[in-house]
Amino acid sequence: MDGVRKMSERDQMEEVEKEGKKPLVVRRTLVEMNTEEIARMCASLSLTEREGPVRRLNVELKQAGVQLMSSRLVGKILANKQVNEEVFKSVITKNWQTKKDMEIELISRNTFAFHFSCQEDKIKMLKGGPWSFDDALMVLVEPGGKGDLKSMLFNKANFWVLIQNIPLMCMTKETGKFLGGIIGIVKEIDGRKSSVCMGKFLRVKVEIELDKPL
Repeated sequence: MDGVRKMSERDQMEEVEKEGKKPLVVRRTLVEMNTEEIARMCASLSLTEREGPVRRLNVELKQAGVQLMSSRLVGKILANKQVNEEVFKSVITKNWQTKKDMEIELISRNTFAFHFSCQEDKIKMLKGGPWSFDDALMVLVEPGGKGDLKSMLFNKANFWVLIQNIPLMCMTKETGKFLGGIIGIVKEIDGRKSSVCMGKFLRVKVEIELDKPL
């Protein structure tokens, strides 16, 4: 354009110096990375000889772990206060009276693992509930998968429910299953082997979700 002269970079620097200002110098730094530097960085990310390669778990070890899991139960006492470990072990061992040896191990706060030497003892204790300690409910579960404690939900328990004031014509296991199903999942109905129940009430074992209202 007429009357307008484009100043060169040198002219701009001289103009700034005349005004007594310090010139602003901007430098661009270009970082170049060659193939040798890239290879050296990648080498630092590789496994060392001490760390070794990733290895798969031996089949025999895995089978032994599965067998160990099958003989265990995990129980959690639903109480705010922490229970006394030694007192708990003593009381449970005395009350359960297993046929063969049973080991009890504390694995977390108010949470214990029970290792049974006999499958019959394990099934008996699992079905014999509900169990309690120091007026607090203890929920038993069978560990599944890898036995991760975080994946275990102690939110279900079996309770015996008495259903009273039932007409004689309704004293049947079918009626007990129907009425018990209103509360939860029916696990067992106490009575004779036949479908007819005798007595003044029906006794039904029901699985109840503890974190839901009845």
